[in-house]
This record gives sequence, C-alpha cells and structure tokens, in this order.
Amino acid sequence: MSKSKLDEVKKFLKDIGMPKAQQSDICALSILAMSGIKPNDKWKNATNDWIRIHDIIAFISANYGIVYAENSRETFRKQAMHSFRTAALIEDNGEATNSPNYRYRITDEILCVCYIQSEHAI
Repeated sequence: MSKSKLDEVKKFLKDIGMPKAQQSDICALSILAMSGIKPNDKWKNATNDWIRIHDIIAFISANYGIVYAENSRETFRKQAMHSFRTAALIEDNGEATNSPNYRYRITDEILCVCYIQSEHAI
C-alpha cells in the first residue's frame, strides 16, 4: 500500500529537520497546496505558482476533503508560512502583508527536490 501524499510530505518535513510543530497536517497540506499536488498526482508535476492563503484553504478542501474556516488564515500564517519562509522552503512576493495581492510559493530549490524525489516517494 502506498503512503498518502500527506504522509509523504510529513516525512519530508521531518527528514529536512523541520520542528515537530511544522510536521503537522496543516503544514503538510500547505506544501501540497503550494505545489499543486492532488492525492493521485506525481511529484514530477509539482508547480510553484504564487498562491494566497485563501487559495491554499480552498485547494485543501477541494482536493483533500478537509475544510478549514476562512478565519483560520492567521493559523496557517503562524503555524506554517512563517516557519517555512524562515527555513527557505517558501518565499513571498514582497507585497505588504495586508495587501490582497500578497502571495506565497514554494522555492525553486524545493520544487527541484520534488522533481528529484518524483522517482521515489518524498
């Protein structure tokens, strides 16, 4: 039986030394959403398009069936985005954080890891 995408990302986050708090479902699902990976997608199809937290929440709901309230955006920001940005897993577009145009994406380096790992499970 193959591991779920959620488990694969959690293992990846653990393997690269992310703190336990950043190995949670919300963090792993954020990486999946930012890379555009649905449950049956191959990692070689990962992308790093700019995405808002609202879009991350919508992607998770549509593709993984886990519904987060729209007012949980700050939880995503604090639990995942801040730590991921500090660890250089993601970047932001430099807009003001209160701007409707503020976006995140996984870095080119992490996208490259997705491609490398596409022959194996992350």
